[in-house]
Amino acid sequence: MPRTALATAIAASLLLSLPSSAAPPRLVVVLVYDQMRGDFLRRWEQLLSGGFARLLQQGLVYRHCFIEHAATVTCAGHATLVTGTAPEEHGIIGNDLFPRCCQPRTVKCTEDLQGRTSAQWLLRPSLGHALRQRFPGARIVALSHKRRAALMMGNTAADYVLWADPQHGGLTAAAGAPSPAWLSEWNLRHHPRRWLGQCWQPTLPDSLAPADAVPWELPFPGGTTAFPHCLGSDSTLWEAFLLSPFSVEWLFDAAIELLRAEGLGQDSVPDLLLLSVSTTDFVGHQFGPDSREVLELYLACDRILGDFLAHLDRTVGDGNYLVVLTSDHGVAPVPEMLARSGPGAYPGLDAGRIDPAELRHFLESALQRAFGRSAAREWFLLRTPFVVLDRQRIATAGVPWQAVRDSLAQWLAQYPGIGIVQSPQVLRASENPSPLERLLRRSLHPEHAAADLLFLPKPYWIVGTDAAAMHGTPYDYDRHIPLLLFGWGITPAVRDEPVSAEDIAPTLAALLGLTLPTAQGRVLPISP
Repeated sequence: MPRTALATAIAASLLLSLPSSAAPPRLVVVLVYDQMRGDFLRRWEQLLSGGFARLLQQGLVYRHCFIEHAATVTCAGHATLVTGTAPEEHGIIGNDLFPRCCQPRTVKCTEDLQGRTSAQWLLRPSLGHALRQRFPGARIVALSHKRRAALMMGNTAADYVLWADPQHGGLTAAAGAPSPAWLSEWNLRHHPRRWLGQCWQPTLPDSLAPADAVPWELPFPGGTTAFPHCLGSDSTLWEAFLLSPFSVEWLFDAAIELLRAEGLGQDSVPDLLLLSVSTTDFVGHQFGPDSREVLELYLACDRILGDFLAHLDRTVGDGNYLVVLTSDHGVAPVPEMLARSGPGAYPGLDAGRIDPAELRHFLESALQRAFGRSAAREWFLLRTPFVVLDRQRIATAGVPWQAVRDSLAQWLAQYPGIGIVQSPQVLRASENPSPLERLLRRSLHPEHAAADLLFLPKPYWIVGTDAAAMHGTPYDYDRHIPLLLFGWGITPAVRDEPVSAEDIAPTLAALLGLTLPTAQGRVLPISP
């Protein structure tokens, strides 16, 4: 049976499993915890007692949900969650794009060619568009600490797209975009300065917690790598605030104000709240996924989510709202942790990190040895995972660009820690791609990934020296994400069949009685 027909059949059976008189949920909440790897909640389940615990106990849990593309980064992940498509379709190949129109320059996924905030690069309709078409009176709001997360989720469908911006002193919208009338006053009352002088204290006893202050962690702004972490200086206030549970409380306080002031979930027309927590990503990069800070943060998030669900029970009504919890990508373990030796370590595991500056110097030196002193560093742009040639500069030097590309590919393949070097053009043309090549190809859009080479590290290697941990590869630890559905129409269960991030949007569409014909994912069953 063709994929479209199969999805239609599953959608019909899903809807038949609901009571015939069932009205749609008054509110759908899509919760995205940035960099929440799929094993986190299960690993920490015995320590949870709040919102995460409630979803695990009373929700539908898909334990094997994976992103089916290699671009495991914020922009691409959020775009997939709301469109049900891979980057090859929705066009968001990463946090940066390489448009064919403008080689060799890059463009941020959230900006147009003039640098203005825009969702123009998102090429497929989202769940919000489908909801708006079916229910013109629906209220749709996207809210995040990050601009790129909020904009990818809300795109052009949302009434409001809001994110944290230190320059504006709080939440903001794009210049010229709609903004709630109450937002300025709310920002004044909830400025992070309220938390100045407060400290993030650990809650777990040392016997139940990972070691604090290990060598590969980066220091908390204005402090050290050890608890407590204090917001002690105006100069580092915003950076420290966004790395603390205080910013998660702040975001959920804003969500509660949105629900109240905008009347979300208060009538029979379904509304959509898209809420992305970025603090989990910031702390994961700073300290690593196996750090005490990450565990302590998720315990705080568990409590905050529990309070938020209780608020929904009181204001929207238990059983009148539907919650989906997921993530935009996972994260790799800290390579220094994996490569260490001694008791309790991982002897012999090949893990490490690649310094982008050293890699670029290596390639520039090799270019000059091969093509003479006229070979300039401006001949290529190195922006992981892509290499883009400035073909005009190379032609001016009298060198065939193909020779430069092939030489760079050869040198990259020889560099320690690099495991994948491919031509995007060859990948797209392959008639029988391997599973890995399929993941890579599904990350490439021909007009937005006009690069000459694609390169990625070997498993357990990362590219970058300015963060303890990274993501962005096609390996399972970066693609494994949680998927939990809770509330309206959901039968609690734990399911072990493999599912995809692309299945989330079409499943929600089916539950709302909508169609999302461009989605590549399938509709998931919500009952045993």
